[in-house]
Amino acid sequence: MRLSVLIGSMGWGLAQSQTITFRSLEASSGSLPTNSSFVFDGTNSDIAQQLYNRHKAGDTGAALDLTSVPAAVTKRLNRFNIRFNDLPGLVQRAVLWDSGFAISPDNDPVQIWPMGDHSMADIAIPKADVANVDCTFLNCSQLNDETAYSTKFCTGYQILNASRCVVDVFEDAGAGSFLGTMWSTGGDPDMTPELRLRDHTWTQDIKEFGGNVTFSVYAVHTVPSGEDPAWDVCPSGYGALTLEDEFAQSSGFNKLLLLPILLSVVAVLALGWFFWRLRAKKLAEKLTYEYGGVSPHYWSGDTPDMVVRPMVVTSQLTSQFSTLSSHYESVGSNQTLKILLGSEHLQGRHIPFESLVFEKAISKGASGEVWICEYNGHKVAAKRLLQTKHQRAHNVQAFAEEIELSASLTHPNIVEFIGVAWNTLNNLVMVMELLPMGSLQQYLRENGEFLSWSNGKIAPYADAVTENGGMPKPFYVLQDVMAGRLRPSFSKDCPPWIKRIGLACLALDPRNRPTAHELVQELQDRGGKEAAECI
Repeated sequence: MRLSVLIGSMGWGLAQSQTITFRSLEASSGSLPTNSSFVFDGTNSDIAQQLYNRHKAGDTGAALDLTSVPAAVTKRLNRFNIRFNDLPGLVQRAVLWDSGFAISPDNDPVQIWPMGDHSMADIAIPKADVANVDCTFLNCSQLNDETAYSTKFCTGYQILNASRCVVDVFEDAGAGSFLGTMWSTGGDPDMTPELRLRDHTWTQDIKEFGGNVTFSVYAVHTVPSGEDPAWDVCPSGYGALTLEDEFAQSSGFNKLLLLPILLSVVAVLALGWFFWRLRAKKLAEKLTYEYGGVSPHYWSGDTPDMVVRPMVVTSQLTSQFSTLSSHYESVGSNQTLKILLGSEHLQGRHIPFESLVFEKAISKGASGEVWICEYNGHKVAAKRLLQTKHQRAHNVQAFAEEIELSASLTHPNIVEFIGVAWNTLNNLVMVMELLPMGSLQQYLRENGEFLSWSNGKIAPYADAVTENGGMPKPFYVLQDVMAGRLRPSFSKDCPPWIKRIGLACLALDPRNRPTAHELVQELQDRGGKEAAECI
């Protein structure tokens, strides 16, 4: 069976806490549809139901070899004194899927969430919804004379507007070379589905966006990798699945199966899963630098050609993704989402991504870039990770931590934090006050000749010499400073109280250095004494 579902990216818009419900583990077999009333043909995504039906038909499957068993799965099974590794392969897959997980190429369990009111059973995107975003289709005949459909020409922008799910980030070493189909329907209704997550990455030339644009879309594939049809190629016959290793059926198997397999109501992903990421590679390079720099506070930093169909990116994704489970668990962005959705400093600071208009790239570092954007009729600075390369989960988390820290700082002399926006976690954006005059560093560099204060300053270690009387190289100065063997000297006419404060601040042990509050108190006390002496 070949089935794909259009999925949105992690963390759309103004997410709130979501209650995810599952079918009760105590549910009886009577709650399941019969084989005659349920057909796994691409019109639904109830993999738990299909696995149950295939077990009843006598199918077996190899046990999963996961890098770890999700805590959410273990907790559910503990109520029945059942170990995940003791379950037959088909049961493991059903429990994993229904608990909100698919499997990455590295055998990591990856968490997935539905958007809006959708559930596991209806997350498969109907063909009409895909057509509504102007994607085109490849039509393929099947052995049962039914027509199967798969996307042919469809950009990441288009597919995004039809998605019903979100998925956590994961690693896929073959993302750039994998040219499989991302959304499809049809196939053999008697197949046993797999839960394979893949990253579809491709680049296309879109002149409206300044040249090459790279898209990355996550999809769940339900057939083995050897049976995946290539893009724009019809499969031969059905996309049937045969599992190599069989699992012996014990007398207690049916009872065990009826407990965890009847799971599926709200939690999870559907079959072909999309995690969209837009990266404009050439756009930033072609833009001209019109502003005098940017404050260091912002930044200390062959695929087939696709046909672009007309479309409009709407705000429906923001409203659809109204909730997210508070039970985060993932290999990638668990902590990132906790920060973005749970931080007290970011409450009420979420900005719809589509409300930002990216105008000019004004600064680029090794891992990030700063843009001038328009938001609510005002020019703002938008800092984000580079979109020209895939960002690892720990880089995204570090940026989220930086955003949280910036949001917690409020002072007239600090660039104002405005909000945070994202359409994928990889495309996380921190929106801040724009200082159009540029950075202090650049101002001092360009106007230093007009300033007098720099003429009287002496480099902190200018009087340090080597045993031969020469100037030490910066590397050796750094070593001596770190070891406490070298400290800046003070001039002979330096006031004793300033020298005392300076030496305290230079203490090798950080615990012996005065706090900012203590320094302020010292300076205020000293200022009061000098004023009294003048009187």
